[in-house]
Amino acid sequence: MTRRHRTAALTAALTLLLPLAACGGGGDDAPEESPEATEARDAVTVSGDFGTAPEVEIDAPLELEESASWEETAGEGDEVTQTATTILQLTFYNGTSGEQAISTYDNGQPLEVPVAQLFPSLSEALVGSAAGSRVVVASTAEDAYGEEGSPQLGIEAGDPVVMVADVVSTDPTSVLEAPEGKETPAPEGAPTIVEQGGAPASFDFTGRPPRRLQAYTLVEGEGPRIENPERVTAHYLGQVWGGDEPFDSSYERGEPSTFSVGLSVVEGWSRGLEGVREGSRVMLVIPPRLGYGDEDREGIPAGSTLVFVIDVLGVG
Repeated sequence: MTRRHRTAALTAALTLLLPLAACGGGGDDAPEESPEATEARDAVTVSGDFGTAPEVEIDAPLELEESASWEETAGEGDEVTQTATTILQLTFYNGTSGEQAISTYDNGQPLEVPVAQLFPSLSEALVGSAAGSRVVVASTAEDAYGEEGSPQLGIEAGDPVVMVADVVSTDPTSVLEAPEGKETPAPEGAPTIVEQGGAPASFDFTGRPPRRLQAYTLVEGEGPRIENPERVTAHYLGQVWGGDEPFDSSYERGEPSTFSVGLSVVEGWSRGLEGVREGSRVMLVIPPRLGYGDEDREGIPAGSTLVFVIDVLGVG
């Protein structure tokens, strides 16, 4: 199995099973540590730095009257909300055996998931925590895989679960209205942005498209930099090189979009936006191999060079 297929299998295992138990949800704030959390902490030892695979020792079998959670590491980024989508590194342990069940760290790629689709115990623990936090959840079976368990992960019916979640990124909670910073003109030969009502509406093109990815910073912001993977809120417009009209525009829809750079966008976006600061306006010219390649999409013929203008308004 290739790394791509292993990652897909892992993601499927988590995303298909997590929503099954998502019948509850978190409150408005991260809960203070309860007596149950203190007791669970005595039975669960987590070591290792945020952003690296955790080492977990469980005084198994773990006996829980109710789910409990605590922060091993407190982050300083945006806070997770109940309606947010998060980028998480997740590691699950069987609380009965003490053995690891599954971990996104094994495949080198985190999971992108809406908080509302997580297990109730995990969702409640994450809401109010900040990006950069490591959150530990000792969950009863009822708040996790329930009576069905997850035999493919080695979790039987009634087994408690210990979950370690590294909050890599979450939806930005503070979003700019427009780019802010020093303006720089695009180089000669680059597409020209045509504006309507003060917002980008289309491009004018001259010459042939470049063969390599081009990233032109038109406004240099001063906010935090995008570090893949990252939740980013942005306005954008996309058009095929030489095309008569855009195939997509958040400016036209009237509100920016939030997405995961480094995970759920074309490779040209992930490469071109890495390191870009909040407040920036960037033009990306993306060759087919970093876009949609030989795949036909609505409004995008196979083999197209894609051109985007992107206003980075929030970095999670």
